Amino acid sequence: MEKNLYVTFNSMEKKVLPKYYHTFGSIPNGVIYVAQNATEGCQFSVLSKKGQYKNLKIEVVGDLDAGVKIELLREGYVSCEGALYPDPVFKDDCCFDLDELKNVTYLINASTTLETAPGNYEFKVNLYIDGELYGEYNLSVRVWNFAINPEEYMDTSFGIDTKWLFMQHKTDDKEAMYKKYYDMLLERYHICGLHLPYDILDPRADEYLNDPRVTSFKLPYIVSDEQTSPEEAKQKMVDYYNKLKTNPKWLEKAMFYVVDEPLKMEDYERIREVCENLESFYPEYKLVVPYFMDPRDGEGKRAVDLLEKYNVIWCPKSCLFKDEWMKDYMASRREKGDLTWWYCCWEPQLPYANLFIDMEGFYHRVLLWQQYSYGVNGFLYWQTTHWECGSPWDYANMVPWLSYYCFGDGTLLYNGDRIGVDGPVGSLRLEIVRSAIEDYHMLQMAEKAFGRQYVEEQISRVTANIREYCDDHRLLTKVRTEIGQKLSEYYTNK
Repeated sequence: MEKNLYVTFNSMEKKVLPKYYHTFGSIPNGVIYVAQNATEGCQFSVLSKKGQYKNLKIEVVGDLDAGVKIELLREGYVSCEGALYPDPVFKDDCCFDLDELKNVTYLINASTTLETAPGNYEFKVNLYIDGELYGEYNLSVRVWNFAINPEEYMDTSFGIDTKWLFMQHKTDDKEAMYKKYYDMLLERYHICGLHLPYDILDPRADEYLNDPRVTSFKLPYIVSDEQTSPEEAKQKMVDYYNKLKTNPKWLEKAMFYVVDEPLKMEDYERIREVCENLESFYPEYKLVVPYFMDPRDGEGKRAVDLLEKYNVIWCPKSCLFKDEWMKDYMASRREKGDLTWWYCCWEPQLPYANLFIDMEGFYHRVLLWQQYSYGVNGFLYWQTTHWECGSPWDYANMVPWLSYYCFGDGTLLYNGDRIGVDGPVGSLRLEIVRSAIEDYHMLQMAEKAFGRQYVEEQISRVTANIREYCDDHRLLTKVRTEIGQKLSEYYTNK
């Protein structure tokens, strides 16, 4: 059979564009390094350098019952002002056709459990054309001798915009559909949705309240309106508090989120009113306040000075860590026992890392390395389903009033009904974020084993600060692998 195909493995952080291909060199073998109780992936791409091909199929063969689960996900392309980038990832029958000079790429995930034995697991990725074997390619999965702790998860809170979600799915059972989106974020990506699938007082919420993966949830801040008196509004919140305080772990996860990105002193006055109200019946309240600037009309007043009198989860925009005083201030708040999170949205743009579709995957992963470097506890992201302009399969920019070049902001999930799925479809960006969250926990383990200085030295090889990094995904892979190997040897010899 004529060898007209380029077949390549790539790391997750190298986004394979339609016409991306290696012009020289032999086909490398695929290698995945993964901890126990974790998932890591690589990409497998096929491109025709001449002509069209029909009826191709790939499959992974090997000892699939040995403790490593292999998953194949097709990568779909979305248009960012005409330029195609991979983002939606979904299961299919692994059969496809090839157009000339246009990649078809699959994400190959290797998942392990706490029971998966450390060691090397060998597989073959077989490529067929019309049922005839075209080539077979080696895939090695190397499982480290340490596990991502299922009882300790990084704090996360990602929004799920129900208005646009329900509009796309056109479902009558909105509760069940929301639950599918929440559960995918939690179970697949280690991410907590902002709101639990059920009201806090609903007994069905207890399963989530007890789940160690659920690190945070938003409590409704109920205000009076035409249907609700001030007394009724306060009583509902008192009822929430009375339930949560029966279990200290539940109470620890609860937070209020009332004012977003305060701009003026009137916004800080609103924060004061909210906190004074909460203090009257909820002494352990926590209020997250994402912010990116000092008040415009505050006559030199700083946001941090206005907020520090309240029980807040500190949540500056990630780019604010460019200032040394901010890093020092947040460190001082942590020393006092405060939680420090950060967030990003349509900002910041390059040279800062973010979650835009047209950014290389390196930036999605290094963002969590930077988070660990700065000692930030949690990651807030405003929305995953903000599909205001239509289906995310068709529109990559859902905030055109903010920027014409803001692809994927607020849209990390896809409506599955477009491809016959009754629920959400994930994204390559979230696959990378999940691996980055697992990196975060690996860095925690490395710090406990080898000290803070060691971890800082390793991170600095990849990113010196919030705006400086070596944006070579191969270096990040190399450093991650070296840390993982060192940890694996440590636990083997311990």
